[in-house]
Amino acid sequence: MKKTVVLYPGLAVSHFIPMMQLAGVLLEEGYDVVVALIEATMEHNIAFAAAVDRVASSKPTATFHTLPRIHNPPTVTNDINFLLGYFQMIRRYNEHLREFLCSIPPRRIHAVILDSYSNTALDVTDELGIPAYSFFASNASALAVCLQLPWARRAKGQPSFKELGDGTVNFYGVPPMPASHLVREVLEDPKTDIYRAVTNSLGKNLEAAVRYIQGKRTTLPPVDHTQCLQYDIRTREAVTHS
Repeated sequence: MKKTVVLYPGLAVSHFIPMMQLAGVLLEEGYDVVVALIEATMEHNIAFAAAVDRVASSKPTATFHTLPRIHNPPTVTNDINFLLGYFQMIRRYNEHLREFLCSIPPRRIHAVILDSYSNTALDVTDELGIPAYSFFASNASALAVCLQLPWARRAKGQPSFKELGDGTVNFYGVPPMPASHLVREVLEDPKTDIYRAVTNSLGKNLEAAVRYIQGKRTTLPPVDHTQCLQYDIRTREAVTHS
């Protein structure tokens, strides 16, 4: 019996296409691939629906399953608050995802791979005891920064990323960069809903990564995250400490 990998892509074409490239690799490796889709996205996003049609026709051996529509789906706006509606949409579809996963024989499911911004679905896979992985659609440098952003929040009395402007920030594993080059959501006021939602989401990916490492029985030394990224008032730069 072939093992099945369930893919749960993001709600944007830029996240969907990279995951479908992964689907091609999994099919070549002999896995059955099932792609779970959100109907509301298909209905209101013409570009996304067209991308799904193209991939479905080019990968006939993959199965595409549309989850049942939820009542009064949240609005996903194409502005700075895009991710607020996105997160709410994913959260409200958790029950339908759970029902779908339960419909697949447990011994067949090898893993669930979900978009990094859809990580509230990890609550479902945790409940069902299914191995799950968060898929990051960008490059390794962006991943390094995003995994550090949750604990790189500004301490009380220090300027926010927005206030830093073009001041330099340093993260482990990547060259120094202006704070203004960070994702736009963390350049908002830290008290805004979008700032809190995005940093909390990134933190969930970090927790999943740490849990995966622990599951591999790898022992990591304790890290004082509050000391890893500090702001130097004299040089107007954020500095890291090893």
